Amino acid sequence: MKPKNKRILASVFKWILILIVAFIILLPLLWIFTSSISPADELFSSPIHYIPKHPTLDNYIRIFTQMNLGEKILNTAIITVCSLILSTVICLMSAYAFTRYSGKGLTLVYAAIVASALIPGIVTARPLYDLMKQFGLIDTFPGLVIMYTSALIPFTMLILGNFLSEIPVSMDEAAEIDGANMFQKLFYITLPLMKPAIATILIINFINCLNDLFTPLFFAQKIEVLSVAITTIPRETSYSMPWDLISTVGCVILLPIVIFVLIFEKQIMEGVMAGGVKQ
Repeated sequence: MKPKNKRILASVFKWILILIVAFIILLPLLWIFTSSISPADELFSSPIHYIPKHPTLDNYIRIFTQMNLGEKILNTAIITVCSLILSTVICLMSAYAFTRYSGKGLTLVYAAIVASALIPGIVTARPLYDLMKQFGLIDTFPGLVIMYTSALIPFTMLILGNFLSEIPVSMDEAAEIDGANMFQKLFYITLPLMKPAIATILIINFINCLNDLFTPLFFAQKIEVLSVAITTIPRETSYSMPWDLISTVGCVILLPIVIFVLIFEKQIMEGVMAGGVKQ
């Protein structure tokens, strides 16, 4: 077989594989969206209608009026934004210290922080609940921000630490010769080079915050966020599931994630490759 034919065959096989994977991934999303704009009596019609005969936005109106979804979105925004800022600032300064200064103690602390990501949240839930209760942080915004931030730190530290280790130390040494102190080196030399990694961390952590169900469900009762909205959907009977409303809430949760990934796809790939792989 000629090399040109081999390239054409490889390209065709690649696109077929991409289309198959895309179909597997996008079909559930399409089904959820179709269910969200379908009347409840059409969801289980036979034969199945992949395109609704009578599309409607009544489900979206219901979740905003009956479930007070606007307040949940506001709570989610407050907690997520504060957690992203805190975790990024803390991990950026910590990762700089861990990568620019050496010592057995620092190595052990860094390893402990990263290894803490391996501990399931359910294992530490009870002692953390007792600790937060003693400080009066249960069912409060500061308490939830602390919990979210602590959950984001290990992965953020890992990515930023690996990315920083690829930046030559000679750049800091040249800045020291010019009279720069530690903070000047961090903010004027290192930080501009960290933009791809920081953008990636913000996007991935944003997705993790929106998907976190356990933390707000366990540590809060009155403060409700988007991830627990699906548990507050009204049901007519205990044996029936309002799949139309469940699909609608799922679309509302997925929408900001899909938008962020589509807009910042390039930054995600660049940051993960640069921070997750060492030369």
